[in-house]
Amino acid sequence: MNEETFQELLLSLNFGSSEFFSFIKGKVHRYPVEEFPWACFPILDDNEIIKDVRIIVPEFLNEKCILVNIHEYYHAYELFNELGCVYVENIDIREANAKNKERLYLKMKK
Repeated sequence: MNEETFQELLLSLNFGSSEFFSFIKGKVHRYPVEEFPWACFPILDDNEIIKDVRIIVPEFLNEKCILVNIHEYYHAYELFNELGCVYVENIDIREANAKNKERLYLKMKK
C-alpha cells in the first residue's frame, strides 16, 4: 500500500481531509518492522496548548501494520482538529474512537 492509497482508505473510514494530509506530511516516522512502540503524540507549548502532532508507525507490511496506521492516524486526526486548544488526554475515549476505526476497516474488508 502506498501513501495515496492509504489516504483514500482513511477517507473511506470517514476521517482525514486534504488539509490534514498536508499538515501531517513530514510528521510521520515509518519503521520497517512490525513490532515497535507505535505512537501518536501532541507537541504542546508551555500552557499545554496543542501546537503540533507526530506519529510513529510501521510501514504497510501486513494487515496488522495497516491497523496500527489507522489507529495512530486517527489519534493524529483528533489532535489536528484540536490544534490551538488545551490538550485533554481522555485516553479511554481516544482509544475507543481509534479502535472503532479499526473495526470499521475490518468490517469493510468482509
